[in-house]
Amino acid sequence: MSVVYEAYNRSSLKQPPRTDFIGKWRVEYLAFSAPENAHKVPLIVLGGAFQNFNSYKYCVERILQEVPVILVDLPSLGNNGQLAPQLGMEDLADLLFLWTEKMALKKVSLMGLSLGSVLASTYAYKQPQVMHKLIVTGILVRPRKSWRMLLEESVKVLDEQRLDEFGQAVVLYLINHARLKETEVTDITRKLFHRQMRSFHENEQQRYRINANRLMEVESILGYPECDTLVSTGEFDSFTLPWENAQFASRCPNAVFALIKGADHVAQLEKRDESVNMFATYLSDGDLHAVQGIEVLTKQQCETMERRGEPRFVPNNPNANVISFSQVDGSIAIDMKVKIRDMSFFGCVLEYEHMDFPLEKHARDLILCPEGTALRIEMLVFEQHDNTMRCLFKHGNFVIAEELKALLDDQLFFRQPADQELSSGRRKIAALYHEQAS
Repeated sequence: MSVVYEAYNRSSLKQPPRTDFIGKWRVEYLAFSAPENAHKVPLIVLGGAFQNFNSYKYCVERILQEVPVILVDLPSLGNNGQLAPQLGMEDLADLLFLWTEKMALKKVSLMGLSLGSVLASTYAYKQPQVMHKLIVTGILVRPRKSWRMLLEESVKVLDEQRLDEFGQAVVLYLINHARLKETEVTDITRKLFHRQMRSFHENEQQRYRINANRLMEVESILGYPECDTLVSTGEFDSFTLPWENAQFASRCPNAVFALIKGADHVAQLEKRDESVNMFATYLSDGDLHAVQGIEVLTKQQCETMERRGEPRFVPNNPNANVISFSQVDGSIAIDMKVKIRDMSFFGCVLEYEHMDFPLEKHARDLILCPEGTALRIEMLVFEQHDNTMRCLFKHGNFVIAEELKALLDDQLFFRQPADQELSSGRRKIAALYHEQAS
């Protein structure tokens, strides 16, 4: 059996997919090629958590000018409604390999975006003999604790059927609300995305839980593919940070890393032309440096990239309270004074004096109340050291997110970013040292 390519037209992606089975597991796919490219190594595009085949419309149309394209949805991924909670990432990679063997695909290129990137990289690492090229965007080397807590919280909100909050949270974490001016994501786009998330039917909710658990089960990347690899993400990606993507690229022996300017985690939506041109150029062995709207980094730049994704602001008035309400009767269970060391749109560092504070009991239910403001924002505490705690904000409300953004932009409340202030202090110390030395 071998894959049969169809000619592509504008309605091709709306047709029902072909269906094949590997044992009891269903593989859904569509395969396209221009006649002059049918002999070339095809690109398999893997569906992720929120993409369906139609999501890749512009990508398919552009890449078909270079190579054949096969869109694949494995169980619980993309629009494949077959639930497969027992299949982890490595299991899915093995399933994909069995299918490519069945289709007599002796060489393939793979592309995975976000969730699909972990699957694609796992396949490429395990099956180097069949790999031609790999493209991944939004990938992690080792999921950080704060990232896992966000996924756990999203599943909790979904389980409690707070679908409107769930939808807002997904939008606020995948689309960087602090960088809307740079990414130019419109209110209409965010509202449509929100509507899609909050309207999840039961099967879609189950698939989200399955895929979140698959990601949380990943302790670290299985290994680093040796094939030619393109790693990319938006320069303002707040979900899988640019430095995390750069780390993965720096550990692959034949990888190149590119930042997509003016984009975040959903770069293929925000900077569609730049992203698609980058993919097509890479697949056709073109010069990535000539692609407009991206920045190609050296390995040294990848290894030394700044970890912080967003500036941290220092409050003019650091005083605040953290509170927590009793789940029994709704009364205030915790009301403790803290000082805000620094804050960004996504979290903060707090200092407190009460060493007997039972943080382990309240790591997921604290609310920050900065003095002199009306802001009340829920937090996840992911790290505690001595008398400090590092916290993530539990974004799940557009109105509160906008209040926080406005507060951070208000110089009455916050002065220059903490890292800039530190650099300024170091410059003053250096200047004083040189003055004394002379």
